Amino acid sequence: MLKVGTIAPDFEVPLGTGGSFRLSDYRGENVVIFFYPRAFSLGCTAEVSGFCDVHDEILAQNAVLIGISPDGLEKVENFGQSVSAPFGLGSDTSGQIRKAYGVQRRFGLGTSRVTYVIDPDGIIRGVFHNEFLMGSHARNVLSTLAELADAASP
Repeated sequence: MLKVGTIAPDFEVPLGTGGSFRLSDYRGENVVIFFYPRAFSLGCTAEVSGFCDVHDEILAQNAVLIGISPDGLEKVENFGQSVSAPFGLGSDTSGQIRKAYGVQRRFGLGTSRVTYVIDPDGIIRGVFHNEFLMGSHARNVLSTLAELADAASP
């Protein structure tokens, strides 16, 4: 995993809804990236649904949210529709983004459940890894975004 204080690697990922997401296009905004292991699994459904529940709060903190999994585009699209995701879900079938962010498990055995909060300058300000307490990711993101907002206000 990448550490707090490092520069987030730029990437572009195709989205299940069409188009793509490029991190550098969001300079000047906070970005939340969460990596999830597999669409339609019980844990990932809970995690993505938790982010759906707080999406408006994330937007209110000048942040954009994206989820990334190793699933193919069609599966990502179907999954996004099934949970009514109001944010993009990306397909990293090549594993390049997962490797760049250090979330690929050893021996290529899947993806770790990791969330990053990136500030407007592209610096990682929060890293959260918990394979079992999926709800903790959304709570930690909101807390980190609030801290960034407090630090930015005069």
